Amino acid sequence: MSTSQTRQPRTKRGEQTRARLIAAARGVFELQGFASTRMGDISAAAGVSHGTVYTYFPTKEDVLAATLTESVENLRESIRTGDLTDPVERISNANARYLAAFGENAKLLRVVEEVAVVEDRFARILDDLRRTHVDRVAQQIALQQERGLADPDLDPRIAAASLCAMVEGFSRHWSDMGAPDDPDGHITLTRIWQRALGLSAPKQKTYNNTPHQEDQDAIHI
Repeated sequence: MSTSQTRQPRTKRGEQTRARLIAAARGVFELQGFASTRMGDISAAAGVSHGTVYTYFPTKEDVLAATLTESVENLRESIRTGDLTDPVERISNANARYLAAFGENAKLLRVVEEVAVVEDRFARILDDLRRTHVDRVAQQIALQQERGLADPDLDPRIAAASLCAMVEGFSRHWSDMGAPDDPDGHITLTRIWQRALGLSAPKQKTYNNTPHQEDQDAIHI
């Protein structure tokens, strides 16, 4: 397991160089995979000398860790549901955002999963991301049970772990199919969540006594 530390730049130019290295590294990792990538490949893609990479990143694992930071933040942000109050709308919004974020980062995440088998720090990063997801969902399930909206017989954490695992697995499959933007993905996921938790569909909002199209769509979730 690598324990080396990366160097933080002290100048604006240094920040730009480090950012260029990270951006270049992502492209190389996604194209070649971790095992086949050399530090020289990263420096060449970034247009800097070979030694410049080592100025900021002692090891290839350190480059990958820095590259992963933004992707993890994107996924963490995707599971925040904002100010939506209706539980089904919250689920629909979160599923759509998670699918989109996973699709944007799927190639890099596959590289990280490859390395996580032998590098504990990457396994911990992935585990922490999954734990955060499960914790937030479990809290929401418990809240909806208290409000009398979700099935009271469900164990919130077991239900959350099951549903989150389904979303992650489906997101990987959906991304491999090249369809992360297809709305059928999150609509179907939301329908499964709704039924699994025993939630009712959102109430219709009427405009001139006619359901709005978005609400008609929600009814069928």
